[in-house]
Amino acid sequence: MTAESRPIEPDPHLPRCASPRGRAARLLALSIIAVAARVGLIAYAERHPDAFDFPDSQRYLRVARNIAAGNGPIEASDKRASTDPLYPVLLAVGVRLGLDDETSITRFGRIANAASSLCAIFLLLSLGRRWLGPGPAMIAAWIMAVDPILLFFNGLLLTETSYITLLLAAFACLARVRGDAAWRWAILCGILLGLATLCRSSSLLLPIGLLPFAWQLPGQIYRRRWLVPASLLIAYVLVLTPYAARNYRLFGRVVPVRIGAGASLLEAFGPWADGGPGMDRIVHPSYPADADEYERDRLCRESAMDWARQHPGRTVSLALAKLKRNWSITLNADEYSTPAYQAVAVCTVGPVLALATLGAWRLRRRPELVALLLYPAAYFTLLHMVLVGSIRYRLPAMPFVFLLAGAGACAAWQARGRTALPEGR
Repeated sequence: MTAESRPIEPDPHLPRCASPRGRAARLLALSIIAVAARVGLIAYAERHPDAFDFPDSQRYLRVARNIAAGNGPIEASDKRASTDPLYPVLLAVGVRLGLDDETSITRFGRIANAASSLCAIFLLLSLGRRWLGPGPAMIAAWIMAVDPILLFFNGLLLTETSYITLLLAAFACLARVRGDAAWRWAILCGILLGLATLCRSSSLLLPIGLLPFAWQLPGQIYRRRWLVPASLLIAYVLVLTPYAARNYRLFGRVVPVRIGAGASLLEAFGPWADGGPGMDRIVHPSYPADADEYERDRLCRESAMDWARQHPGRTVSLALAKLKRNWSITLNADEYSTPAYQAVAVCTVGPVLALATLGAWRLRRRPELVALLLYPAAYFTLLHMVLVGSIRYRLPAMPFVFLLAGAGACAAWQARGRTALPEGR
């Protein structure tokens, strides 16, 4: 096995938990706190429904009802492919179970979100143990269990929680890509990435950037390592094919994911744009009377690109504003700008980003691992420097930032002269 094909292993220089008994106690405590936090959040959301009502949530409910009624993943007769289908499919399960009113379906969605986020915590723990060791992994899992921003999204009928779980599951499979079974894990990784894209179409190109990592990870099968990225990519494309074929039948065009990129670009580029969400502010171009959903979106895309070409300076300043919004330590939305909300954000986001920076520095001699952990952050940051920026859009990258923060916390503890993490007794 050559140095180039060396699989990622836990860093032997990072401190580890001192004993199996201590790890078991932490795992039990983690489970109890994670469940309690999500139960409490759902209870709070039930008592304050207005704080958890987003426009996208209503759209997902409409699509879920249509799926349950056998009409397919459509929002309306003129919006047949405007919504990523996977999350409404999950909500449609609740409708099929007899949950008819909006309150009941919303409660079902919140419970499903909470269950999904619990799975994500333990997927992160497993991934971290493989790549960093048990100490950093446990710290990352604890951060994810109680992070207030991620916790808040458990109460929203939005795709973030499900998407993060699918993305972590895909990375957990990527972490197992080695040996004679490498291509099998690559296939499962590709399937999960495909499902993630059907949950959130903005990740359409994300697997492309993972292919070089998949090429380097196989280890023992160095001579046939091309099988791994090929297997991943083929599985990914096959998962998207049925939805793309359905859209081709509807529009006569190859549309692998939902239609809506044009409207998103129009939201991001125009005299109304300020870097943040604002679909209610945009002025749509004139549509021909016979324009279908695809054609309307194409006209929006062309209008947005024309404006961006005519205003290069403003386009650059908007990109910087979006970057600032994406990685703001404070909350951007006016409804969450109270001192209490901002204090919670500053006291949680700031230390995590500081520890993640320390962790990346601590792992600087393992650039392939740092690059892999930072890849989701880089991907979504660049994407949303084009589209609108929001704290919401960095969330899929945060679990990987938590792993770097875990490595940073361990390095800081080690710098104090300790040889292991405290037992927590």
